[in-house]
Amino acid sequence: MLYFLLLFCCLWIVIFVGRLAKPEEERGRENIQKAEEKPSSSRQEEETWQEEEPGELQGETEQNYPVTEAEKGHPGRYEISETREDFSEAEEKSYSPPTLMLVSDLHYMSGDTHDDGEAFQKMVREDDGKISIYSDVLIDVLVEEAIAASPSALVLTGDITLNGEKENHLALAEKLQKVKDAGILVLVIPGNHDVNNRNAATYFGEEREPAEYLETGEDFFNIYHKFGYDEAFSRDSESLSYFYELDETHWMLMLDTCQYKDYNHVNGRLKPETMEWIEEYLIQAEERRIRVLPVGHHNLLSESRLYTTECTMENNQEIIRLFEKYRLPLYVSGHLHAQRIKKHKAEPGVEDEAYGIREIVLSPYSIPPCQYEYLSWTKEDRLEFYTRQADVEAYAAEKGSTDEKLLHFCRYGPEFVKEIVKGQVKKTIRAIPEELKNEMAGMYGDIYYDYCAGNFMDRGERFSTRACRLWERLDPGNGYMKDMEQMLADAREAMHEWREP
Repeated sequence: MLYFLLLFCCLWIVIFVGRLAKPEEERGRENIQKAEEKPSSSRQEEETWQEEEPGELQGETEQNYPVTEAEKGHPGRYEISETREDFSEAEEKSYSPPTLMLVSDLHYMSGDTHDDGEAFQKMVREDDGKISIYSDVLIDVLVEEAIAASPSALVLTGDITLNGEKENHLALAEKLQKVKDAGILVLVIPGNHDVNNRNAATYFGEEREPAEYLETGEDFFNIYHKFGYDEAFSRDSESLSYFYELDETHWMLMLDTCQYKDYNHVNGRLKPETMEWIEEYLIQAEERRIRVLPVGHHNLLSESRLYTTECTMENNQEIIRLFEKYRLPLYVSGHLHAQRIKKHKAEPGVEDEAYGIREIVLSPYSIPPCQYEYLSWTKEDRLEFYTRQADVEAYAAEKGSTDEKLLHFCRYGPEFVKEIVKGQVKKTIRAIPEELKNEMAGMYGDIYYDYCAGNFMDRGERFSTRACRLWERLDPGNGYMKDMEQMLADAREAMHEWREP
C-alpha cells in the first residue's frame, strides 16, 4: 500500500513539472481554442474581452474587421460602424437651417440697351435715383457675392428689369445662370415692371426708342423656368406663383402679385383661385409642422406715410386673414423702394406682444446704398434678418478698374442719389437765390436717401437746421416739405435688423 502511494506522488510531480515547461506558443493555441469556444453574446462584451486578451488574437481581429480612417484616430475602438441612433444624432448635429439672400428691385439695364448719351441721361435725371449707368456692374457684384456667400437660395422679389425689356431679361438670366452653375438655388418672381410693360425702351444718342418686351407670363416663364419653376413641387395655374421646398421643414411660397393681362398695372393683388391654391398647401404645412415663408413683390401692409397708393395689394385684408389663420410669422416684399419692417395689428390698442404677421420690405438694389438682405432660420427655428451693402469698391479694385466713381462708390453712390433728387426738388422752389435753393433741396435729398436706405433719423435734429428754417420761411406750402415730415415720421428707428420673438 505504501508502495502505490509513493508511485502516485511521483507521477503527480512529473505532470506538474511538465506543465510548467510547456512552450509559450502551445499555451497561445489553447487560448485561441478557448476564444473560438466562447459564446458571442454581444459586440460590447466581445470588445471588453478582446481588450483583456491582447496579442495575436487582437491582431487577427484587426485583419478580419478593417479599421476605417475615422476609427484610426480613436485607439482601442473596435466598432465597425455606428448604430442607427448614432447616425441620427450625427445628422441632427450637422443640420444647418436654410439661409436666404434676398434682393428686390434690381431694375437691371444691360449696357447693350443704351450708349450713355443724352436720351439715357435724361431718363436717369427724371428717375428716382437708380444708378443705371452701373447696372451691369451691380449685377456682377451681386453674382460674385452670392457665389462667395453660398446661401441656400438667392431670391429675387420682382422688378428685376428696368421696364420689362426682353433684351434685359435675357442678359439677366445669363448672369443668374452663373449662380446656378455654382450650385446655388435661384428663385425668381416678376414685379410690375417685368411683364407687358409698354414703357420698354432703348436709349441711343438723343432718341428713346420702343423696345421688345415680354407680353405674357408665359414669356417670363420661358426665360426664367430654370430659376425655381422647374423644381417647384406645386405651381399655381392662374399666375406665376409656386411653392418650393427648401428642406423637409421649410417651404418658400413665391407669389406673383402682379396684374399684367391687359397691361402692367402698378397695383398688385392675388386672384381668388390663387388664394384657394395657397390655402390647400398651408393646411398641409400646418399638419406637418412645416414653416412657410411667403415672398411677393407688392406690399401686404400699409408701410409708408409718403407712398400711400399703388403699393399695398388691393385685397391685402383678405391675404392678411389667410396668412394669420395659419400664423405665418413673416411676409417679404419690395416695390416700395424703401427699407421697412412692420407688424400687423388687427386694431388699435393691441398689445405689442400679441401675434400679428410681420412684413419686411426690401430696399431697392438699383438705388444706392445698393443693399441686399439675409434671412435665415436659427437652430431654434426662429427667423433672423439683416441688411448688407454690395461691396462695389472691392469688386472694382479686384478687376483693376480705373473708374474713380466705382473705386470710391461708398461716397459716390449716396452723392449720386442726392444730386438726382436735389435737381428735381429745385425745379419746384419759387424764385429765390440759387444758393438757398441748393441748401433747401439738399436737405430733402439727405432725408430721402436715409429713408430709402432704412436709416434712423432724428426729427428734432433734422428740423433744427438752417435749411429747414428756409423751407418754413420761403416755401412752406411746397409739397416736398410735407414729404419730409412724412419720411421723418416713418424713420424713428433703423430698419436693418430683426429677429423673430
